[in-house]
Amino acid sequence: MDTEKLLKELREKIDELIDQAKNAGAEAREEMDDVIEDLKKQRDKLEDKMKDFKSKNEPKFEEAKFHIRKAAEELEQAVRKIFRKGPGAEEV
Repeated sequence: MDTEKLLKELREKIDELIDQAKNAGAEAREEMDDVIEDLKKQRDKLEDKMKDFKSKNEPKFEEAKFHIRKAAEELEQAVRKIFRKGPGAEEV
């Protein structure tokens, strides 16, 4: 699952809990508020970790994309060479 999508779903679930807490009795609302605050803290930590991971690893992803594109181009040339007909099939 995409991490951005997961974080969005977490935010939405927390918002749902906040709405439910508004309609709960005083004792239940107090308990739900504590749980909601804990969830928000955990969500914030997760978002911070994801941002940190992404910023540290972005250059590696870009390098990997470059190598994958290069390999795909070489593969495409090899396929063209295999299916090429007539003189000069060895050259591409």
